[in-house]
Amino acid sequence: MDIISRFRSYCFDVFFYVFTILLFIILWVPVIILPRWCCVLWYKTWTHIIMFSLKLIVGLDYKILGQEKLDEALKKGPVILACKHQSAWETLIFSTVVKRFVIVLKKQLTQIPGYGSYLVKLNSIVIDRSNGMKSLKSLITQGKKSIDNNFSILIFPEGRRGVYGESGNYQSGIGILYQELNVPVVPIALNSGKFWARRSKFKKPGCITLEFLDPIPAGLPRTEFMPLLQERIESGCAKL
Repeated sequence: MDIISRFRSYCFDVFFYVFTILLFIILWVPVIILPRWCCVLWYKTWTHIIMFSLKLIVGLDYKILGQEKLDEALKKGPVILACKHQSAWETLIFSTVVKRFVIVLKKQLTQIPGYGSYLVKLNSIVIDRSNGMKSLKSLITQGKKSIDNNFSILIFPEGRRGVYGESGNYQSGIGILYQELNVPVVPIALNSGKFWARRSKFKKPGCITLEFLDPIPAGLPRTEFMPLLQERIESGCAKL
């Protein structure tokens, strides 16, 4: 990675943190007062600005493939979105491509001043991993409530960011959600880690690809669903 690319990446980081911190300081009280739809609108606006600045400053763009597969699945109702997790990028982009969804996230994120209040207001499914079985029961309860309210659920099956090109361990939470909620799962492949890697200080110029893959219908046994989901996501990522 050359010096200019590193400098551009550094400039983006400065913009990202200064802009985001100022924005959420300004919006902290309004977030508590305003209805959820206002918060969603602000979040989408923030995401568009971040993506535009990422392209302008770093030279990192993105493209979405398979949007028609997601749209067709959503015609029948909410779904579970099971996405490969390689970087912070995919925690941002979905607000620009999916209208009604909530995200499964760890409790620690909701404790970030300002931003945490925002995540709660967005009706995120918050999981305390230290609670063991209680966290799984909470996941099911919150998941059923979201589906009943016509919200799709975004979850990262590996539970944490992985290394680009490697397959992580798919956690039991996705299998339990699939079994208990009885809705289709849309697998999602991407290559974000190639440009915005986990724990890397720098973002690389290029084009991130995110692809919605063929949905997995509801009703399969968990023993069949889990390997099918992993194979579909990992093979999709390998092609990218």
